[in-house]
Amino acid sequence: MGNPAGVRRKKKEKRRAKFEKRLGILAYVPKDIQEEIKKELKK
Repeated sequence: MGNPAGVRRKKKEKRRAKFEKRLGILAYVPKDIQEEIKKELKK
C-alpha cells in the first residue's frame, strides 16, 4: 500500500510538471510578478 501523503505529493508533482511544461516555468508564479519577470527577460 504506501504512504497516502506520498502518493498525493507525487500526483501533485506530476500535475505541476505538466503545467510547467505547457505554460513555462512561470506557471506557479503570481500574475503581477510574472509580468515583471517577463519585462526583465525582454530587455
